[in-house]
Amino acid sequence: MQSTRRTFLAGSSAFAAASTLSLPAFAQDELKLATFVPPSHPIPHQVFTAWFPEVEKQSGGKLKIKLFPSMQLGGKPPELYRQMIQGVSDMCFTLPGYTSNDFPRMALTELPGLSATGEKGTRNLWAALEKYLAPEFKGAKVLMLWNNDEAALMSKSKPIRTLDDMKGMKIRTPSAAQSAQLEALGAVPIDMPANQIYNALDRGVVDATMIPVSGAIDFKLIEVARYFTLNAPLGRSPFLVAMNQARYDKLGADEKKTIDNTTGLGLSLKGTETYEARGRMAVEQIKKDRELIMLSDAEHKRWLDAFKPLIASKTAEAEKAGIPAKGLLGVYGMTV
Repeated sequence: MQSTRRTFLAGSSAFAAASTLSLPAFAQDELKLATFVPPSHPIPHQVFTAWFPEVEKQSGGKLKIKLFPSMQLGGKPPELYRQMIQGVSDMCFTLPGYTSNDFPRMALTELPGLSATGEKGTRNLWAALEKYLAPEFKGAKVLMLWNNDEAALMSKSKPIRTLDDMKGMKIRTPSAAQSAQLEALGAVPIDMPANQIYNALDRGVVDATMIPVSGAIDFKLIEVARYFTLNAPLGRSPFLVAMNQARYDKLGADEKKTIDNTTGLGLSLKGTETYEARGRMAVEQIKKDRELIMLSDAEHKRWLDAFKPLIASKTAEAEKAGIPAKGLLGVYGMTV
């Protein structure tokens, strides 16, 4: 028995020593990223699935990002940014437009006719970030900032072919800035997060929705909408991935370098490229058994003309509030 016990203890000690040696010489730091979209959404599914492993690789395993989709940390979509600032999450993927009053400068980037493509819009956002937009991100570090693919109007019963068709229609909008655009066109804006559109459109709470074309797939809107109006000169929503600044500041120098090297304009362009590709896919699906409507050149100009007073008033309003709106819009090549 003594021999057996000595053998067992010796074996146990050897196993414990081996286990200790196999453990990493560092503690892995896990960063929580919260969002309102499910894991199947193209940004988590295509962009994050490449970014997360790269962060772990470049940090030598010291950093790991864990996704908390579909509001798993609690709250509602408009609360995501504030939750990140408060430390409920370390990072968030959201839209500044969900809390437009907190982002008056970002709201100006949603004005109609600023960027012909998502890529151009994304490059403009980063060109304007340090000088014009940064004051709105106190307490946060911007990791990704990008524009969506082309916005569309999707309706269930009434097709939208002309400016006159917009009159009186209840249309879902993602932000106060884009609500103002709908009002300029004679529509009645209804603010709501994207994950509520399906039921609202199906039950007639709204007559139509304003959302990127890619949203037709991501939120299954082809099932409930019959008419899809493209090429209207609508504004583009800015999307955001941000990190709690204090949390970032606590990282070691090498870990900060990893975050910096794997984010920024490069990762943002992947975001808009993903949306643009998804938008093209959506158009092909819409064509199968739904009506795709393209505004005529003359109608397109009518919409742009209808937006001119809005652009002028929003610029003047921002300047009066001390926001250098003219300088910001100048980054986009717009003179007001």
